[in-house]
Amino acid sequence: MRASDGKQRLTIMAYNRREFLKTTAAITAGVSLSGLPLISCADPAGKKKYGVALYTLRNDLGKDLGGTLQYVSKAGYSQVELFAFDGKTYFGKAPKEFKALLNDSKLIAPSAHFNLPGFLYEGKLDVWKSAVEAAVTMENKYMVVPYIESKYRTPEFYKSMVDQIQKAAELTKAAGMKLAYHNHEFEFEKGPDGKTYFEMLLSQTDPALVDFEMDLYWMTYANQKPVDWFAKYPGRFSMFHLKDLTVAADGKKEFAPVGDGIVDFTSAFAQSKLAGLKYGFVEQDSCKVTPEQCIKKSIDYLKKKNWGNS
Repeated sequence: MRASDGKQRLTIMAYNRREFLKTTAAITAGVSLSGLPLISCADPAGKKKYGVALYTLRNDLGKDLGGTLQYVSKAGYSQVELFAFDGKTYFGKAPKEFKALLNDSKLIAPSAHFNLPGFLYEGKLDVWKSAVEAAVTMENKYMVVPYIESKYRTPEFYKSMVDQIQKAAELTKAAGMKLAYHNHEFEFEKGPDGKTYFEMLLSQTDPALVDFEMDLYWMTYANQKPVDWFAKYPGRFSMFHLKDLTVAADGKKEFAPVGDGIVDFTSAFAQSKLAGLKYGFVEQDSCKVTPEQCIKKSIDYLKKKNWGNS
C-alpha cells in the first residue's frame, strides 16, 4: 500500500478517473464495470486461485460496496486482501456485516492491512487487540502492518517498532493468525549501523511470529533483487504484492498492470518455495486505466503464466 505521507488514514481516498460505467445489475449480467467482458477471465481448470488487494478499488468500494465485490468475483478473483478497518467497521459495516458481503460474492480474505496509528505510533496494544477481534471474524490468516509515515522513519522508531511488532505478533498468533510486514522502498534506507531497515526488521523479529509481504514493485523501485532476500531469509515471505513498473521518458517510475513493465516476476515465482509464498495479491496504488481494467489485465497475465495461489 502507498499513499501521500502523513495522509494515509482509514478513510476512502478519491482519485481522478471516470465513474462506474455499469451498475450492479450489469455486473450480474456478466459485464464488467469498465465495460469489458469478463469471459476471458474464466478459469475452467480451477486449479489456481487469484487474489487482489481491495485498496486498488478503494474509490469504487466507497460508492458501491456490494457491487464492487461482485465485480471482483466475476473478474476471476476468489481471494481479497482487506484494508480500511477504522477500529470498529469496514466502510461503515461491522465485521460480521462485511463478512456476509464477502460470502455473498464468494470471496475469502486471507489477509488484511491494518493501518492503526494508535498502535503503530502510540504503542497502544489495545488498538491491535480490537483489530485481532475483527480479523478473527473476517477469517484472516495474516494481519499486515502496511505503512510507516515519513516523520517516523528514524533508527529510534524502527528499533522500538521491532519490540512493538513482536508483542502484537504474540497476540496475533494466540488468535490463530500471523503478523506480517509490508515493504515499500524506504525500508532500504540505511541506519547508523550501515544496515537497511528491511534487514533490521527481518533479522530482529522472530520467524515463528512475523512474516513479510514483499511488494515486488517497490523492491524493483529500490533496485533490490527479491531472490537475494529469499536466499538470505528463506520462508519469511508468505505473500507478494503484484504490480508492475514502467519508466517514463523523463525517468519517472510509474505503476502498471502485471506484465506491462520491468518487474522480474518470473524469477520471483520460480523461487516461490524458497520465499515461503502462500498468497499473491494484485495491487495498484494508481492506474492510468481504470482499476477494473487494471485488475482484469493483471489476472489474465497471471493465468497465462499459471502464477496463482494453490
